[in-house]
Amino acid sequence: MRYLLAILPLLCLLSIVGCEPKDEVLTTDPGAILEFSQDTVLFDTVFVTQGSVTRRLKVYNRNNKAVRISNITLAGAEASPYNLIINGQETIVKNNLELRGQDSLYILVKVNINPSDKNLPFLVADSILFDTNGQRQTIKLVAYGQNAVFHRKETIGTTTWTSDLPHVLLDTVFLPQGATLTIEPGTKIFAGSKGVLLVNGTLKANGTPENRISFSGYRREPEYQRAPGQWEGIRILTQSSDNSIKYTDIRNTTYGLRIGNPGKSGTLVEGCIIAHAFLDGIIAFTSDVQVVNTLIYNCGQFGFGGLGGGNYEVLYSTIVNYNNTLPRQNPAFVITDYIPETEIKDKPTSLRLINSIVYSDDYSMEDELLLDVGATATIEIANNLLRTALYADELKDTDNILNKEPKFKEPGKYNFQLDTLSPASGAARVLPTIGKDLTGKTRSTTKPDIGAYERIID
Repeated sequence: MRYLLAILPLLCLLSIVGCEPKDEVLTTDPGAILEFSQDTVLFDTVFVTQGSVTRRLKVYNRNNKAVRISNITLAGAEASPYNLIINGQETIVKNNLELRGQDSLYILVKVNINPSDKNLPFLVADSILFDTNGQRQTIKLVAYGQNAVFHRKETIGTTTWTSDLPHVLLDTVFLPQGATLTIEPGTKIFAGSKGVLLVNGTLKANGTPENRISFSGYRREPEYQRAPGQWEGIRILTQSSDNSIKYTDIRNTTYGLRIGNPGKSGTLVEGCIIAHAFLDGIIAFTSDVQVVNTLIYNCGQFGFGGLGGGNYEVLYSTIVNYNNTLPRQNPAFVITDYIPETEIKDKPTSLRLINSIVYSDDYSMEDELLLDVGATATIEIANNLLRTALYADELKDTDNILNKEPKFKEPGKYNFQLDTLSPASGAARVLPTIGKDLTGKTRSTTKPDIGAYERIID
């Protein structure tokens, strides 16, 4: 019995060792290597001095036994523009990290690119090196950097934004009364979550069909290209006048254009594309607005809204919702002589809606048109293709096409050019002062097409 008691602790120890979980037993087999969620960690265009969003890499140990990763390191070492976050620690190297069998590890990768004198995008590359059981595995790191002009919270005077470098709105940019902001053709403007352009002076966005201006969110990953609400938008304030926004794309906003300058000379929106606005594409309050050859699609509230009266002219435009994931409760096109929840009501109102398409594929919305105005309002609605039940009788004898599918080419891919059999083809009224469409294509002088696009004959 005495001898049994003496060896009992040894037996217990051996039992414990024998019961060690298999996934914690280290293997030195050179074939026990790692797997990765991707072979390249790609950063889309990074605006220098702003760093980048963080990317995530997942590392898998598919083996039943644990492995020891001798080294995780950046090939560029301290000179690398990249950095790693491993187990909450920011570092460029991690040694002797054990990964249990059938377990995984997240590594966060960050990049910070220094400014250079390059105007065009440039490539910044490195690699993460993994050494396990004498085997080396490599994950590539690739970022495209680009210099930009950064605008933080600031007031600007009369100036011109040129197209040689992108402009990035990081916060409020205010244009005071009496100042003019001119934006050259081809200029690209990106904005962060606090970005907004406040215009109390005059905005001249001078895009062309061949060289368009663009406003969008500054996240360049593919999943953000159609994401709304990434920045606030462009706001035309009370003292602003004589604005023109031509051949300009405005995307990813809370609202595209918000116009509130009663009594001031009007705002011209010509040849523009406004898309993926969390709220409204264009919303105006007691203002004068002319919209020509413009495409507005997939907004959360109004595509175009004119509230509290005002003078509105919408010609040769396409205002639609197709595959819109935003929860919509309002028609795409709304005109009222009042502003809800205010004392502003019964304001003089005029509307001229000609040669335009207002439609959607949302068949829970019977009406994409709402006119809530008094008897003194001046309304002309003709030669449009409209989705409406409310005004079907009133508009049936005004050369409008009602409740017929427009037959766009590829609306699922946001191509709203007309297909061959579209009822809008050749159904517009000739407007001699408007000879081209959104793309600069010449319109027919006898039977032009309804909407922002003149049909291309295949």
